[in-house]
Amino acid sequence: MLPGWLRGRVSRIVQTSRQVVYSHMKRTQVFSLNPRKIPAQARSAATVEAILQAATQVLLSSGFEKMSTTRIAERAGVSVGSFYQYFPNKRALLAALVHRHVSEVATRAERACHTVHGATIRKMCETIVNAFIDAKTERADLSRALYLPAAVAGGAAIVKAESDRVCNAVTAMLETASDARFEQPNLLSLVLVTAVVGPMQAVLEMGADPRLVSRLRVQLTALCVGYLVEAAGH
Repeated sequence: MLPGWLRGRVSRIVQTSRQVVYSHMKRTQVFSLNPRKIPAQARSAATVEAILQAATQVLLSSGFEKMSTTRIAERAGVSVGSFYQYFPNKRALLAALVHRHVSEVATRAERACHTVHGATIRKMCETIVNAFIDAKTERADLSRALYLPAAVAGGAAIVKAESDRVCNAVTAMLETASDARFEQPNLLSLVLVTAVVGPMQAVLEMGADPRLVSRLRVQLTALCVGYLVEAAGH
C-alpha cells in the first residue's frame, strides 16, 4: 500500500536545474525530485521506510554535507542498487524526507482546526498554536536539520503546498467562530499561518529551549487573538 506521505503526490514532477559549463557550450542538468519507483506492496513500502529512517539517522548524526547514498543504504541494510530503485538521487530522497515531515505537521494542524469548529476566537487560536508548536518541537532536531536540505530539495514548493492545506483548514475553522464574523477569512488565515511559522523557526534555530517555547505559546496565542479581534471589529 502506498504510504500516506507519498499518496497523491506521485503525478507531480518536481525538478531542479543547474548550469554545467563545457569548453564550447552550456548544458542544463535536470535532477528529478520524484521517487523513481512507487512502493505498491508491503515489502517495497518497508524498504522505502527503512531508507527514509536511515537517511534521517545519517542526517542527524553526520549532517547534510556528509550524507551519501552509500552510507544511507548501509544503514538501511539494503544495497545501493536497491536505493536507486526508489530514489534517482540524493535530492529526491531529501525531497521525500522534507515532504513527509512538513506533511505530518500540516496534518496535525488540520486535525486541530477541525476539533474547534464553532469555538471562540481564543480557543481556536490556543488550539492551532499549540498543535503547530507541538508538531514542530516533537522532533526539534529533525526540524532544524531539514532546513538546509529543504533549500536544495524543492522545499519551497513542498512547504507552499502543505501551507495551503493548513490555510484552508484555518479558513474553514474561522468561518464557524462563535463570537465573531470575518469578511475575508482566507486572507486572515494566510496572515495567521505566516505569523506563526516565522517565530517558531527562529525558536528552533535557537535550540528550542522549553522555557522559550512555553513563552512562545503564550505570545503567539495573544498575537493571533489580538489580530482576529481587530479584524472582526472592522
